[in-house]
Parts: sequence; structure tokens; C-alpha cells
Amino acid sequence: MSDAQAPAVRGAATGIARAQMPALVIGILGIIACGIGMVVNGDELHKAWLPAFLFWFLIAAGSLAVLMLQYVTGGEWGVLIRRPLGAAARTIPLFLIFLLPVGIALPHVYEWARPDWHTHGMKSAYLTQSAWWYRTLFYFAVWTLWAYMLRRLSVRFYEDRSPDTDGKRRKLAAAGLLMIVLTLTLCSVDWLMSLEPDWFSSMFGISFTVGAGLSAFAFVTFFLTLISGTKAMRDIVKPNHFRDLGNLMLAFTMLWAYTAFSQFLLIWYGNIKEEVPYYLTRTHHGWGILAFALVMFHFFLPFFMLLMRNIKDRPQTIAIVTIIVLIMRFVDLYWLSGPAWWPELHLSWMSLAAFAAIGGIWLFIFIWQLKGQTIIPIHETWVEEALREGALNVNA
Repeated sequence: MSDAQAPAVRGAATGIARAQMPALVIGILGIIACGIGMVVNGDELHKAWLPAFLFWFLIAAGSLAVLMLQYVTGGEWGVLIRRPLGAAARTIPLFLIFLLPVGIALPHVYEWARPDWHTHGMKSAYLTQSAWWYRTLFYFAVWTLWAYMLRRLSVRFYEDRSPDTDGKRRKLAAAGLLMIVLTLTLCSVDWLMSLEPDWFSSMFGISFTVGAGLSAFAFVTFFLTLISGTKAMRDIVKPNHFRDLGNLMLAFTMLWAYTAFSQFLLIWYGNIKEEVPYYLTRTHHGWGILAFALVMFHFFLPFFMLLMRNIKDRPQTIAIVTIIVLIMRFVDLYWLSGPAWWPELHLSWMSLAAFAAIGGIWLFIFIWQLKGQTIIPIHETWVEEALREGALNVNA
């Protein structure tokens, strides 16, 4: 590591702490607005809360998944995002609190939780309020356990630099990748797919999981663009670092499009009466506008922008891509959930209020988790080489 880089990594601040209080203020204002919404129309607030919750949750859960992928692969692409990923992953327990407005009003949100809903077979045993809560508590317990076990092993590796500690961390992360895919698949059924309990899709879980990874990559890349011009990072961040992250965003964008289109194609081709109404509702009565927007701005626009090296190499331009992706991630979740409650396109200010309430508080905790440590894990044995490669390959 050069003399110019060392102080930037170890000493200089990125200034992210200055954003902590504004985030908290936004969160508090959002909570106040939600309180007003509860008085005006509590039923609509509970429904508006779910897509906002899922948007921020997928960033945190996706960060845990990407962090474990980084530990397993050890690629240089993670040198600048490992700490933000870890900070985001450790906020997962907070989302159990964020889920309470939905959990305490299950009959308002989920058809299967109402007394007049009746079905036969396994669904009636699986879709009960008590079972929903038991599974939810299990998910959060497992995610929290993995996030903090990884943190503990990382702190231990910082102290002993032992290959044995690094090996344990890799093994834990490898097992965690299987865990995160299984649990995100199950929670996608519980929290989102069961909004319409008569509908089912074997590809829904993998699409949901890929969306979590894409959300995480978009968020941490945007975060990196914000701090790339600071004194702490100016001499560290190089074009090829953004290029690597842009390539990974491109891969996840393509994978999301593949899973989403495959699900649509299979249902269209199968033409089963229990499955077809799901897409008929989402392509008519105003919801088709969001469907068209998803095709154009969740896939085609990011896809072609991320093919261009000049866009990926510059923080100003790749930041635009990440903003587009994050906006469309929320649109996607709203498009998946909204038609379960409203046959026609329904937009509400309560959705923005819930988005601000959860997002403001989450960003406050995220920054709190990130403060007090270097953005770059300088104790890792591969960091100096990665940074040196970044410096040497500016024009590669």
C-alpha cells in the first residue's frame, strides 16, 4: 500500500456520520406521517407498509448474501464494499420490529388470515397466523446468528491473522449461502406470494432472492459513489473497482430478468386457471403501466447502460444506474403486492410515508454500524494487492 493510500485508509474520515441525523429526522417525519395515515385509513397503511418494508429488508438480507459470497470467493470486487455489506447485514434484527405493523394486522393484509377464508390440504395447515409468526421468528434468528457469527470471526481474524480462522469464516459463509437461499425462498412465500393464496409459482422464491442480491449491489455501489470523492477514498477508489461492481450488477440484472420472464412464460404457456389471473390483473387496469416500466427500466435501460464501460467506470454515471435500479426494485415490489388488494392501479401517499419511515431509521442504524471502523478491511491479507492492482489498472 502506498504512503498516500495508507493515511486515507486508516485515518481520514469519509464524512458519512453527517448523514446520520438527517436520516433520523426523515425517519421520524415518516413515522409521524404514518401515524396520521393510521388515523385516516389504518387498513391502507398496513398494506402500504409491506412493499416499503420488503424494499429495505431486501437490501439488508441481500447484503448478508453478497457478503457471504465475497467471503467464499475472496474476489477483489469486494475490497471496497465488505464493510458496508457487513454493516447492512447486522441491521437485520431491526426488521423484526419493522414487520410488526404487518404482523399485528395480518387479516387486513393477507386473505388467508381472515376467518372467512377456507381451503383444504396443506395450505390450510401452513397458512395460519401462529405458523406465520413461528417461521418469521425462525428466519430472523438464523439470519441474525449468521451475521454476528461472521462478524465475530472477522474480529478474531483481525486479532490473530490465523488461516484457521479464515477457513472457519469461509466454511460458515459457504453454509450460509445455502441457508440464505432457502430462508429467502420460504419468506418470499410467507410474506409476498401468500397475498394471493390460491396462486403459486415454483420460480417465485429464486426471483425474490436474486432481487435481494441486486438490491444489495445497487445500494452498496451507490454508497461507494457517494464517498468516492472524499479525502479518505479519493486515492483509493479506481475506475476498475466501479467496473467490477457494474459487471456484477449487470449479471444480477440479467438473472432477475431471466427468472421473472421464465415465470411469466411458464404460466402463459401452461394456461392454468389458478395461475393466469395473477398476470391478467398485473397487466390491466393501470397495473400494466408498471409492468411496462419494469420491462423498460428494470431490465432494458440498466442492461444497456451497464454494457458501456464509460458508464461503469465513472462514479457519477454508475450512480445514475444504481438509482434507477433501486427505484425499480420498489416499483417491482409494489407491482407484486398491490394488485392483491386493489384490482385497479392504486397510488397512495402512505406508501411514501412508510418508505421514509423505515428507510430513515434503517439508514440511521446502518451508519451507526459503520462508524468507528475503516471502510476498507485493511487487516485482510489480500487488500494491499487488490488496491495496488486498482492503482495499476486505471486505464486497463
